[in-house]
Amino acid sequence: MSSSRRLDITAGVFFIVIAVLVAWVAIPYGVQEPKKVKFLALSPSYYPRLVSYCLLGFGIILLLTRLVVERLDENDSDSVFRSNWVTILLCIVATLGGWYATLEFLGFVLSSAIALFALLLLAGERNKIALAVIPLILPLALHGFFNNVANIPIPAGVLRSLIGGA
Repeated sequence: MSSSRRLDITAGVFFIVIAVLVAWVAIPYGVQEPKKVKFLALSPSYYPRLVSYCLLGFGIILLLTRLVVERLDENDSDSVFRSNWVTILLCIVATLGGWYATLEFLGFVLSSAIALFALLLLAGERNKIALAVIPLILPLALHGFFNNVANIPIPAGVLRSLIGGA
């Protein structure tokens, strides 16, 4: 089996696991919802839930595409999941353990940048421009949107004086 196929299957399983954990564990227990929200899009859980559903859909599509289109036989698919369980576990630990544990202290932007950088390396990304730009631009853009447009405070952590926020 090609390493590309293995990586796609691993990524599909990882996306599904993270989406399920975020949508049905992290959001219900970690997001405080007001009793009444005038517009659904202004609810604090709306965008995180939307992103997790999209991630779930992408994970299912990626996994099914690689399993169905490539027509893996049963022995081959078992070995894929056995050989990649460490990668999946590392992704979950990096996302939930590393990112979530440092969110309050380091803030959303810095902890997300570190987690994205680690996940990109783990996924095999070697393009230096992608490794530099994606972990910096994406968290800053999300922080700017939620903090300034949606008026949802996002933890700024140690960068509070530079970027504002909660």
